[in-house]
Amino acid sequence: MPSATIKIFLVHGDPKRLRTAELSNWTGKAVAGPRSEFEGVFSRKESGSSGIYFLTGTDPESGKPAIYVGEAESIRDRIKAHLEKDFWNQIIFFISKDENLTKAHIRYLEGKL
Repeated sequence: MPSATIKIFLVHGDPKRLRTAELSNWTGKAVAGPRSEFEGVFSRKESGSSGIYFLTGTDPESGKPAIYVGEAESIRDRIKAHLEKDFWNQIIFFISKDENLTKAHIRYLEGKL
């Protein structure tokens, strides 16, 4: 099995707060953070990119874990439409560092997920 290096950047030095992750030899990048840091997450340049995102939290009716999977040409703009959804407390999104994700790519990924 080939080896790889994961680089995790803790923006505030706390793994529960805003963080980014990159895998060696991969053009993607992950950005994650709690809903309480919405403004910090979306002030990052990466949030203006196209990609796939996950909103995670607890379903208020069942009390079970819930996840929403979506795609967007601009993560920042799309997530603003989800602010009225109360269930989520964490966001994770994936973008391409070389901006090589097309609308077809992200729709395919969303469908597979």
